Amino acid sequence: MRTSKLTLKKENYFPSQWEFLVNRKKARIKTFCGGFGSGKTHSFIKNTAICMINKVSNDGKSNGLILYPTYSLAEEVFVEPFKELLERNGISYTYNIANHKFKTPYGNIKIYQTRHPQRIVGASYTYCGIDELDIESYKYAELAVQKALGRLRGCEDAELYITTSPEGFSYTHHLMVEQAAPDKLLVHGKTTDNPYLPTSYVQSLRDNYDEKLLKAYIDGEFVNLNQGATYYGFKRETAIRECKYEPSLPIRCGLDWNVSPLCATIFQINHKKEIKVINEIALHHQGAGDLMTQRMCDTIKDLYPNTTYIAYPDATGSARNSSAAYSDLDIVRASGFKLMVKHINPKVINRVNAMNNQLAKGNLHIDPKCKLLIKDLEQVCNKEGSRDIDKSNKELSHMSDALGYGVEWEFPTIKPNRIGVIDR
Repeated sequence: MRTSKLTLKKENYFPSQWEFLVNRKKARIKTFCGGFGSGKTHSFIKNTAICMINKVSNDGKSNGLILYPTYSLAEEVFVEPFKELLERNGISYTYNIANHKFKTPYGNIKIYQTRHPQRIVGASYTYCGIDELDIESYKYAELAVQKALGRLRGCEDAELYITTSPEGFSYTHHLMVEQAAPDKLLVHGKTTDNPYLPTSYVQSLRDNYDEKLLKAYIDGEFVNLNQGATYYGFKRETAIRECKYEPSLPIRCGLDWNVSPLCATIFQINHKKEIKVINEIALHHQGAGDLMTQRMCDTIKDLYPNTTYIAYPDATGSARNSSAAYSDLDIVRASGFKLMVKHINPKVINRVNAMNNQLAKGNLHIDPKCKLLIKDLEQVCNKEGSRDIDKSNKELSHMSDALGYGVEWEFPTIKPNRIGVIDR
């Protein structure tokens, strides 16, 4: 570390702050996702000072980029506290309020607005900090991160650091959870980690927020803040784990018909009656004459050579033709799959209840590579005032529907009537 009066002592920080600041993982992108009063702002300011001293280019100087939703917010929560930190540590500086720019002996820091990422031009930065990223729309947050990453070329160990309160499944969740990678660090900070907050403050949060909002704004966790989550039984910590293919067990496939994509969840059921989702497949239409259903069957059999294939398809496959001569169900059967389907689909509520029941019992495990399914289980929600699934987002619900056909068939919550089963 370059010589300065800046100190960093573990006893002065909450465990989440320390993990974020020290970054033993040496992550290129790190995020502190915290509840109200969890120490996000202090961590952001201190990390900026650390980067200012240590993230240097070939000329021995650092060049920092700081992004806030607005300049007024930056002035209020960053500029004045950062000035105090520099003064407290004997580091000289000048601040140009018109250009929103710090100059120090260690390097410069330029402040921009997150909602105007197109204005970030020209310079190469050695570090970039973005505060309250999820206040912005998904579009602006994504553009800001992409623009910042494109400019982090001033040194070999350039770093992007983000602090934010979780606002549902916004861009931070996509960046750090859906696109998790070895060079990323995600730290969750809790309001209750801060012993300096008045007891009345935490109690006021508990009095004014429901359970989901408390998980977000006290625990710093990502939760579905939309109308009621459909798959409320899903919890990452219990449901997501490595699921390996067992050649001695049948291959089971839930199938949901769409023009594009055609979705399949590939799962097995072990001797403990546990459902292991080993893979997901989404096929997109490749033009006129493309027999997607046949392509899906061939893909599954190529990936998983087996003696037994069982399919749990959407019953509408008996009507929609993917070729002039045969229905989708005809194609699946001719490909060697045993069909577990009636002439009509189960009620949506029965399918959802079966999924939530298995999730709550800890019997449904999903391999981390099934990203579309995991996204569904976290983000699919019900229509307001009903148990019907909200289908307004065309990218959601297909993969979870596919799995639901199989789970409801094998583990129904209501005794099924199997009259009319196509293959028995």
